[in-house]
Amino acid sequence: MEAFTLFDQFPEPARSQLVAAHDEGRTKPEWCFADGAARVCFWAPYRGAAPVITWHFTPGPDPAVAAAMLRRGLRELGLSKIVHDIVLRPGLTPTVDRPVEHDALMGAGFTLEVERLELEWAAGSDLPADSGRLTYRPAREHPARTVLDLLVQISEGSLDHDTQVELATAGPEHEAREMYADLVNRKGKPDWFVVGYAGEEPVGLVAPDDHSIAYIGVVPAHRGRGYVADLLAKGTRTLAEAGVERIVAATDVANTPTANAFLRAGYSEVGRLFRYYWRSS
Repeated sequence: MEAFTLFDQFPEPARSQLVAAHDEGRTKPEWCFADGAARVCFWAPYRGAAPVITWHFTPGPDPAVAAAMLRRGLRELGLSKIVHDIVLRPGLTPTVDRPVEHDALMGAGFTLEVERLELEWAAGSDLPADSGRLTYRPAREHPARTVLDLLVQISEGSLDHDTQVELATAGPEHEAREMYADLVNRKGKPDWFVVGYAGEEPVGLVAPDDHSIAYIGVVPAHRGRGYVADLLAKGTRTLAEAGVERIVAATDVANTPTANAFLRAGYSEVGRLFRYYWRSS
């Protein structure tokens, strides 16, 4: 357990979660930093990936100390981009309700760029109906290039802030490859990530994770026909039938078509997620 010494600076249950994530290849002791009461660890979405988000960030009482700790971690790991999320109940804001955390992030060079809806479907709620309009084939049964091409198409005209930023800074092919790698390394069963077809035409994708709708999208040529509702019904029913009692999802507040699709499918807003970004340039 000596290798986990840096994890010991995090109180339970964070320490046990860090050890479990280490076993999954998602974090390392050297990705963790502490200064007094301030602590942070960085987390990768899957084994072999670079860190992309902060994890278990607690700023302590002094935002300046926490900001310096964050800057040190970002510098020592040589990161180019990192994301931090503050999740609050509806009606609350980071500047008022988490001011130390907000000030620490801003002091470290983060910017608050997007507000997202936190959504939840709970067991016992009505399941969204399957319209029968689409058939589904597991994404993993397709050549990777086929799924990548669909992801590139879906990114065109996307209202999702993360996608828009990636398209502007890295391009559609890079964004698609990063998304594909993320989705095929999720914890959901291999056949849960599916392509929806109207006849022989692929119209979109839905990727349930072990407890969430990790991704959903419709190709531009088939938008405006309500297929997002069909894909969401498929993803929700997949998880509900697997016994998942709480299915979570998130979408940008500004992405009203997707938000409305979730609300019509029986999801309810349970919070707001405020997403901060740090970039090296």
